[in-house]
Amino acid sequence: MVLMGKQNNAFQILKKMIDDHNHFVVISHIYTDGDALGAVMAFYHYLKSLGKKVEAIIPGSLPARYDFLKTRQAINRHSKSRLKKIIERADVILIVDISALERMDEWYAPVMASKAKKVCIDHHPDMCEQMDLKIIDVQRIATCEIVYDFFKTQGIEITDDMALALYTGILSDSGGFRFEGTSGKTLEIAAQLARKNIDPAWVYRQVYEYSNKNQLRFWGHVLAGLQSEGVIDWAVVSRETLQKFNVNIEELNGLIDIIRRDAAAQIFAMFVEKKNGEVMVGLRSKNGFDVGQLARRFGGGGHFHAAGFSSSLPLREVVQMTLEQIKQDQVLSPEE
Repeated sequence: MVLMGKQNNAFQILKKMIDDHNHFVVISHIYTDGDALGAVMAFYHYLKSLGKKVEAIIPGSLPARYDFLKTRQAINRHSKSRLKKIIERADVILIVDISALERMDEWYAPVMASKAKKVCIDHHPDMCEQMDLKIIDVQRIATCEIVYDFFKTQGIEITDDMALALYTGILSDSGGFRFEGTSGKTLEIAAQLARKNIDPAWVYRQVYEYSNKNQLRFWGHVLAGLQSEGVIDWAVVSRETLQKFNVNIEELNGLIDIIRRDAAAQIFAMFVEKKNGEVMVGLRSKNGFDVGQLARRFGGGGHFHAAGFSSSLPLREVVQMTLEQIKQDQVLSPEE
């Protein structure tokens, strides 16, 4: 098992693991995003180029905004029963950008039961247990940065398809190179990838301007109901609201970052009630508020400024307990 701090050695171990095996599964988290899909697709194209047998799996549905990555031709290609057999027979399972293994959702049990070697590659704080190899770097804005470094340090040619996937992942998780954690290294990697026949403006439009009128009206409805107290802003989306506007969970992507633009607030929360009653909580912060610590209190995870968790409690109770915890803790002391 290799942890952060020994990354070059870990990359060498991963490269040998890939060279020595033939059947691979690449998987990431439910309610997927650009970084998860970018990492999955980059490995998919790489392994395919080596002539390996590879299956890419994402729990739940695939956001249409990322169709330009050809995700539907590569991910979830078979029935669930067949995919379970593929997982069972795999030599190596690459788990990318997962944050918490349970976010594999319905695939968690089959993956953990498989005798395959398991590799976790992530930029979230380490919550990956029972791995044969872990490559974790919480200083990176995106898992795709780590995957890029793996390819570069191991002398692996990055094709146009791989570059597009990696660039998209970095663009997505950095909020268009705006979020805390975006570094000079981030911009250097993006510049190198952009030279691979990528049109940055076009990719930006696919990721951040892929909306329809119904979604915009839905966002307007949610923003009109925005609530505030002190330095806290929060929005509540009931399942009735989702049904009224006929939107799915994926269409909420990016809304909390709109709320985060309020200059007068420091902590931001969005509570979304799914059809089955489960409540998803997205958290964002500015300056010294650690929402990652807050999320971990409720069984979730994430980063200092971006995190989340889920709860089976009623929507009103989840809102109340989250706001009370924020007020009680003040989350953590401000950053130095």
